[in-house]
Amino acid sequence: MSNLLSLLGLGASGIAAQNAGVSVAANNVANVNTEGYSRERVDLRAEPMTNRVLPGGVRAEATQRYANEMLSGRMRTASGALGMSSAFHRAMLDLEHLVASAGPGIEQSLAALSSKLGEVAAAPLDRNLRDAAVAAAGDLAANIRRRAESIDASQDDADARIIANTSVANTLTGQLAEANRSLAMTDDPTLRDRRDQLATQLADLVGGRARIDPDGHMRFVLDGGAVLVDGVHAASLSTSADPVTGFAQVEVVSGNQRRDVTRELRAGQVGGDLAFRDDASTAAAASLDALAFDVSTAYNNVHRTGAGLDGGTGRDLFVPAAGPTGAALAFEVDPTVAADSDLLASAAVGAGVGDNSGALALNQVAGQRVATGGTRTLTDAAIDLSAGVGRIAADATAAYERDRTVGTHLAGLRDAFAGVDLDEEMTQLARFQHAAEAMTRVVSTVDQLLGDMIARL
Repeated sequence: MSNLLSLLGLGASGIAAQNAGVSVAANNVANVNTEGYSRERVDLRAEPMTNRVLPGGVRAEATQRYANEMLSGRMRTASGALGMSSAFHRAMLDLEHLVASAGPGIEQSLAALSSKLGEVAAAPLDRNLRDAAVAAAGDLAANIRRRAESIDASQDDADARIIANTSVANTLTGQLAEANRSLAMTDDPTLRDRRDQLATQLADLVGGRARIDPDGHMRFVLDGGAVLVDGVHAASLSTSADPVTGFAQVEVVSGNQRRDVTRELRAGQVGGDLAFRDDASTAAAASLDALAFDVSTAYNNVHRTGAGLDGGTGRDLFVPAAGPTGAALAFEVDPTVAADSDLLASAAVGAGVGDNSGALALNQVAGQRVATGGTRTLTDAAIDLSAGVGRIAADATAAYERDRTVGTHLAGLRDAFAGVDLDEEMTQLARFQHAAEAMTRVVSTVDQLLGDMIARL
C-alpha cells in the first residue's frame, strides 16, 4: 500500500509539473505582442528514487527566460547609434527646410543686386533705378539675417530637446536602479525584461553601455566613463546654462560630485542634438557670418571710393562689421544710404554726377575673389554655403538609414532567439496538456487500485 501511496504523490507532482509548463506556455502566448517580452520556459527535472523500487517523479524548476546578454549589449549600442543619427538627421532636415524657406538663395540676392547696380550704371540719375538698387541691397541684407535667425532658431530647438531628454533620462535611471532593487528580492523574468527595456531606452537617449555584474545588478556607464546607474544607486543628469554660449551644458551629478559630460555625449538623441547644436549648426553659422563679413567689407571698400549725387564720398553701403562673429545677424544697409538713394556711390570722385564708374565697380563685386581669404567669389561662397548644409543633411540621412537597418537586423535576431513563436507555443501547450491528462489517468488508476485493496480488507 505504501508503494501505491507513493505513486499518488508521484502523480500529483507530475500533474503540477505539467501544469507549470501549461502556465508558462500560456503566458508566452498572452505576451506575443508585448514589446520587449522574452519568451520563458520551465525546466522539468527528474526527482531521485524514493526507494530502490519507485522513481521519484518530476518537479518544475524556476521559470527561465530566453536571453543573450551579448545580443542585448549590441542592441543597446545600436540603439544609442540610431538615437544619435535620428536626432541629428531630424535637426539637419529642419535646418535645411528653414534655410530653404527663408527666401531666394543668397547667391540669387547677390545676382539681383548686381543687376540693379548695372541698371544704375546705365542711367545714374534715374531715381527709381537708384531706389531699386538700394532696395536690392536691403533684400540681400534681410536674406542673410533670415538665414542667421533660422540657424539660431534651430540651435535653440536642439537646446530645448537636450534639456527635455536629460529629464527623461533621469526618470529612466531611477527606474533602472529600482528594477535592480526589486530583482535583488525576487528573480522575476518579467522584471528582467523591464530592466533590459529601460537600459535600451536610456541608451537611445544618451548612449552608453550596460552590463550585468556577478551580484546580479545592472550597471550603466556613459561612453566617457561617467556612471549613471550603480546597482540600486542612480546618478542624475543636470543641465545649466554655459556662461559663454548660453546653451545647456550637461553634468552627471552623484552626491557631491559633478562631472561635465557635454563633450563626452556622442551617442543617443542627446548626443545627436549636441553634435548639431555645437558642431554642425555652429559651423554653418560661422560660414554665414564669414560670408556676411566678406560681403559687407567688399562692397564697402568699393563704395567708399565712389561718390553719390551730392559729391560725397567715403560712405559705407552696409553697416560695417567689426569682425565675422555675429556679422550675419547684424547685417543691414547703412541707414543714411537706405534713407536717400542719392547717396549711392554711383560715380567716381570728382567725375560729376552723371558718371557711372562707381556703379560699374559695385556691379562687379559679386564676381570678384574677395571671399574666404580671396580664394572664392561672393557668389561661389554663397553657393558653397547652401550646398554645405545640403551635403551634411544628405550624409545625416545616409547615416540614419544605415543605423536603422542595423537596428532592424538586430531586432530580427532578438525575435528569432527570444521572441514568441505561436506555432511552437501551441505545440508545447499540447505536449504539456497531454502529459497532464496522462498523469491524471495514472492517479485515477492508482486510486482505483487503492480502493480495491481497501475493499478486500
